[in-house]
Amino acid sequence: MTATLNNQLVATTSYRCTVTVGDGDEDEKAVDTKLIYAQKISVSYEITYLQEEYGMIIGESLNVRVYGGDAYSLKSSYKKSSSDNEFKNSKCELGSNSANVDENGSTTITTATTTDAQSLKCTLGFITNKDATDTEEEVVYTSTKTIIVIDKCGDGHYWNVDECTRCSGNNYKPSGDSQFEPCLSCPAGEEPNEQFTGCKNCAAGKYSTAESRCEDCAEGSYSGAVGAKECTPCEPGKHQMTAGQSSCSLCFAGTYSQGIGLASRCKDCPEGSRSDDGADKCTYCGAGKKEDNNQCISCDGLGQYSVPGSTTCSTCPDGTYVHSNKDKCVTCEAGKVPNDARTDCEACPVGTYAAPGSSVCTSCPPGTFSAKAGSEKCTKCEEGQYQDEEGQTTCNPCDANQGEYSPLEGSTSCLKCQGRLNENTCNPCPKDHEFRNNECTQCQVGEYSAEGSGSCQKVPPGTKKVKSSTLDFDYCPAGEKQPLAGQTECVPCDADKGEFQTETGQTYCKTTKPGYQLNGGDRTKEEVKCKKNSYSTGGAKKCTPCDSSKAEYTEADGSTYCNICMGLVDKDGDCGATNCEEDTVILEGVGDGKFVFEVTKVGSTATVKCEAKNTAKPDDVLTRYCSYNSATRKGEWATADSSKCSSQFTEQVEEQLAKVKEIDVTNKEETAKTVQAITDLATNATKMAPQDLSNMATTVSDIAAKFEEAETKVDATEAEGLANTVGNVAGAGEAKLASVTESEKTKMVNTVNIIAKNLDGEEAVQTETIAMQKFSKIEVAAPIELPKPKKGAKSPPKLKMRKAAVVENKEVAPSVAVFDKETAKAIFPKPTASSSSNSNTDTTESTGSKTLKVNYTIDSSIVSLEFAGTTELDIEIEIPVDTSEDSGKSGYELTRKCKFYNDSKEEWSEDGCKTVVGELSSTTGERSYTCQCTHNTSFAIILSQAEIADTIQTTASTILNTVNIIFLGLTFICIAPFKKFRARRLIQIQVQLCAALFVGHIAFIILGTTTASSKSCVPGVIIVQYLFLVAVAWSVCASVTLYEKIVNALKSFGKQDKHYFLKCLAGCWTAPLFMVIATYVTTLAMDEKTLPYVTSTGELDDEKTETCWVASPWKWVGFIIPVYLCLGINVVLFVMIARIIIKAGKSGSSTGHAREVKAIMSIATTVCLPWLVALLMTGPPTMAQIFQWIFIIVTSMQGPTMFICFVIFQEDVLTNLFSLIGKEPPQALLPAKSSKSTKSAASEISSIKPTTAAPVKKEEKSDVVQVKNPEYSTPVQQAHHSEENIYSKVDEEAPAEKDDTISRGSRGSKHLYESTSYTQHGDKGDDINPVPAVEQGETYENAAANDLDIAQNTYPHVPQLV
Repeated sequence: MTATLNNQLVATTSYRCTVTVGDGDEDEKAVDTKLIYAQKISVSYEITYLQEEYGMIIGESLNVRVYGGDAYSLKSSYKKSSSDNEFKNSKCELGSNSANVDENGSTTITTATTTDAQSLKCTLGFITNKDATDTEEEVVYTSTKTIIVIDKCGDGHYWNVDECTRCSGNNYKPSGDSQFEPCLSCPAGEEPNEQFTGCKNCAAGKYSTAESRCEDCAEGSYSGAVGAKECTPCEPGKHQMTAGQSSCSLCFAGTYSQGIGLASRCKDCPEGSRSDDGADKCTYCGAGKKEDNNQCISCDGLGQYSVPGSTTCSTCPDGTYVHSNKDKCVTCEAGKVPNDARTDCEACPVGTYAAPGSSVCTSCPPGTFSAKAGSEKCTKCEEGQYQDEEGQTTCNPCDANQGEYSPLEGSTSCLKCQGRLNENTCNPCPKDHEFRNNECTQCQVGEYSAEGSGSCQKVPPGTKKVKSSTLDFDYCPAGEKQPLAGQTECVPCDADKGEFQTETGQTYCKTTKPGYQLNGGDRTKEEVKCKKNSYSTGGAKKCTPCDSSKAEYTEADGSTYCNICMGLVDKDGDCGATNCEEDTVILEGVGDGKFVFEVTKVGSTATVKCEAKNTAKPDDVLTRYCSYNSATRKGEWATADSSKCSSQFTEQVEEQLAKVKEIDVTNKEETAKTVQAITDLATNATKMAPQDLSNMATTVSDIAAKFEEAETKVDATEAEGLANTVGNVAGAGEAKLASVTESEKTKMVNTVNIIAKNLDGEEAVQTETIAMQKFSKIEVAAPIELPKPKKGAKSPPKLKMRKAAVVENKEVAPSVAVFDKETAKAIFPKPTASSSSNSNTDTTESTGSKTLKVNYTIDSSIVSLEFAGTTELDIEIEIPVDTSEDSGKSGYELTRKCKFYNDSKEEWSEDGCKTVVGELSSTTGERSYTCQCTHNTSFAIILSQAEIADTIQTTASTILNTVNIIFLGLTFICIAPFKKFRARRLIQIQVQLCAALFVGHIAFIILGTTTASSKSCVPGVIIVQYLFLVAVAWSVCASVTLYEKIVNALKSFGKQDKHYFLKCLAGCWTAPLFMVIATYVTTLAMDEKTLPYVTSTGELDDEKTETCWVASPWKWVGFIIPVYLCLGINVVLFVMIARIIIKAGKSGSSTGHAREVKAIMSIATTVCLPWLVALLMTGPPTMAQIFQWIFIIVTSMQGPTMFICFVIFQEDVLTNLFSLIGKEPPQALLPAKSSKSTKSAASEISSIKPTTAAPVKKEEKSDVVQVKNPEYSTPVQQAHHSEENIYSKVDEEAPAEKDDTISRGSRGSKHLYESTSYTQHGDKGDDINPVPAVEQGETYENAAANDLDIAQNTYPHVPQLV
């Protein structure tokens, strides 16, 4: 039977149960009642805190009881069934630990050593029948709740649900308390100690409540003892600005506090008040004092006062004094002023006055007076009185007897009545009259007067006096001026001189400024700017237009001069070649990759952003300079500088550079990885920016330097990687490398040399562009092959030691680095024309033609040698050069020389090297060049490639000029040394002309070898210009002399001008010097870039040749215009001479001087003509070429022409020269005699009869005429007539006769001129009719000359010359 009992069953309870017996009908069943004993099994287990927390600390023991004290039926050992042979123990289990239960139902179990959730299980044996002790039953009890085994918590901790937690806030946990008990709170004034196991007092300056830990007392409060439960506020007069303090501080002097706590903060006393330390209020300074630095100071200065609470003392204004309380100012009443102490007022003395508030007494002004002290104002003088002084006490009366009067009160003087005076009343003179001689008289012209003034005065400058005007005077109208006073008319401004005046009544006219002109020529309007392409230098009525045919233009309106266009002036007058046209630069990987440079002005720098969309870096730009190319006359772009741009590899390159700075090259594994990373990165060099390439150069340089510093060998793999890096960077392209500095490129060269020097072993390292090898020994005189890059030259370079390299008695061998030609061009400095040279070069491949504008390039691999420890060497380096392209350069002169790079001078040099040209290889097509050198460095074959200029003209000009110079020298030698010729005027002029041309042509040839960039160009140009201008000036002097001889001899060849030649000498040598120097000095004062003095474009040679000559416009101002001016003078003189000769010829006279006239004309024209031709050389190229040849030919004819005319055509000169060798000149060179002309001339002369003069004695049957001549002691003997020449006696000055008594009216000077003797051949006899001596201005009677002006004394001397 099973019974279910409710939970209220406790301990042992008896129950009666109704029992039904039977299984049939109700009648068959029996019902009975049984008494049943039931017992409740109770198991309790506990620790003090177990019932609440269901938790135990690991290692603790659990007390277990069964039934409490009523477990009488519990058996400590039992058999589960009667069949069991062994007894079992009643026991309880907790986790893996167990303990037997004793007879009393108690046991103790220790928890397991692990923390987990465990259940209590008890297996118990009971007696099932109280009376039957042998009946036993096993009961198993399992706890319904698990027991949690936890860690033991430390001091100050408690168990919080599932973990140990430290007590927080103001709580603590006493040691020994159960960790399942909560933390306790510290009382007010205390806080937990550091272990949270107890409480401690709060320190002074702190406090706490039961709910909080100790806290600092707030500002404005304090706590003076430990364990404070609250803070005390600061009292008035004290403050505490810092929290956590144990006391309050007194307020400083000058501050105060009135509140408590935070309100007790000390405040500064208001201005004008003060306080002591610890004050709770401030006290204001009283009247008459000021507050200064917390002190009240009295205002003791002169006139000072102050109101209470003042910080400064105020000074009473003028006219006031200080009140006795010193708190205000008091104004002085009228007639009084403050005393000196400013404490009261005092009365003004007589003759003065003072208004209320005056600071000083003022003297009464003229015209007034003051008769009593303390006057407020002065009294005016009455009519008829005056006072001309100040500070007076009375007035003076006017003297009516003297015509004085004063019509107004307060007069300072008496008026002089300019009219009639009647009881102090004056009847004045009317307008434009003056009082003179006691009556009114009209003013003179240009004068005026006001009514009653009594005196006239001139109208002022800028005005005029018109009688019809009712005004005193009229102002000069616009466009006119009058600088003088008293004028009746104004002077109009001179418009032709750019004068104008826009205002009336002016004394002057304005002049247009430089760059301006009159407005439409109107002198009454304001000046206006010159329009574009015109200019003025000031004072211009109209601006001068620029000459576009001479490439002149202006940039804008208002120009003062025309610029010279360095290009072509277009139809709109703009200079078309001052800009560089739009251009696009492609730089792969850099910024946007494509950069468009817009049209830019010459001399300017254009910029393009590296990345158009990147506004964060405005300074990251490409720059490109636009310069002017004088050869093409166009703008020319320089290479773009992209050094500020970056690429996609910039960060990687910078990262590698940083890593290299930290690398330890002795760690071969780390070094190998780094070198490989650099090598891999360098394969992208063509996509890198210039700054990346620079950083790559620095990277390889740094790692090479580390190898050298650590004295670590470089293995082949590392060397190959670094060499490949340098090669890739060098192959990035010229456009990018142009923005890499030379120093960065040099780093790459040095890197290769360092690696070669530190190679591990003697095996060659070869890459595509660079090869390296380190030798241990080289035999003398035994050539060895050097390593060569895989590409480039087909043959390797060779090295031969002509002498062993020795260091400290030990032979040394070199390390070698060979760069292929393209790599060398990229990273080595470019050769220039300034490179030094020497004369020991065996061969130059030259065409023999003149070359200019040489281009120098590296034409071979570069071999870099380093013999450690020595620089004294004797070596030969054979370098192969590919010359296959020379055949396509026929227009150039090619020269190859061995040069080395001089680091100290930073240039390629030949010093210490000799070039030997080898044979051309039939297999490789390369020619070997051997460098015989005496030093270490990098060697290369440098090709100089120059355009071959067309030098035919230059050669012809040099030859013809040389011939010209020779003839000029011969002419000079044939004439100058002989005194009988040198004393004559015309020949003196010819000698000077020869000398100037001789030196000038020599200087011209020397100048032809000079370029515009040479320092000798400017002085050379000045000298050549000067000498040719001197020659032209002497040609004019010769022409004038000839004119005087032929046309005006009687006026010029007497005593009229003894210093004629000296004047010519001074003028011809000085005036040209002034012109040339003045022109050059002018250029120095102007912009040399816009208007340079010299130009590099030659006018006399091939356009490829850089020559030195004067630039426009200076060649016009200082040379061409003066030359053309002289040429014009010569032409005019020759026309005049020709007219006289023609007229003389028509009269039947023979002109014996025609030959000389032609000679002088030829010479003068030849001297000037070349420069007329030079003007035509600036035209189109074909015409310019023709006139260049004409210029050369005409110029070279100067010397031969002068020699023929001055030597060959002159009989006496020619005779003199032949007489030196004892011979007569050939008859063919002498002038032919004309009987006709002789006869004609003789007949004319014989018919001449002087109107005055004594007869001359005639000698019969003689061919010689004796004429009295005081100049000679013997008679003048004239042989039979032959043609005269320009060296005849007519050219000499004849002195005056001492006994000449012929009267010429009032003239005091009398000149007698000797006539020339002639042999007369008549038909009937040979009588000699001498021409008598005549005086200047005397008229001859000549019937044969009636049809000429000669008879009328216009040209009385022509028959003599003929």
